[in-house]
Amino acid sequence: MNLVCQFAHGLTVPEALKQLMFCQKVKAPLVAKVIRRTANLADIRDGFQPSQLEVAECFTTHGTHLKRLKIMGRGRSGKKLRRFSHIRLVLREIDFPTKILEATSINQKRKWLERLAIAREDYEKARVEKEELEELERLAAEVAEKQRKEKEAESAK
Repeated sequence: MNLVCQFAHGLTVPEALKQLMFCQKVKAPLVAKVIRRTANLADIRDGFQPSQLEVAECFTTHGTHLKRLKIMGRGRSGKKLRRFSHIRLVLREIDFPTKILEATSINQKRKWLERLAIAREDYEKARVEKEELEELERLAAEVAEKQRKEKEAESAK
């Protein structure tokens, strides 16, 4: 599992998810799920879009093992360990100007500029959606208040 985590380390979130989709390891879907969930939490808590984030840290450590009975042939038995592990995943906001300056070739700079444009576009879409949602919630609250006042007026008669 640590191999898959190290594979995703240092990539942007959309790129890491894309790479893990085609990774042939058994635990790749699990790591992709953790990255997706963490990016979603960053969106909810801090307003960061997945295109604005990169995987800063990703590694696994051993968890507790559950000991189980392994039944074998000829009346023998042995110990089987049911292994668990802990994943540590840290996402951070991409510092696009620094990445563009650190790029060594024109193609790398072009790639980071394209990613910056995508990140800005995603941010604008999310901002517009948030404003629309706030407007709809405000209108719903006004309608509910109006209906409550009408019910109070009817009950007062």
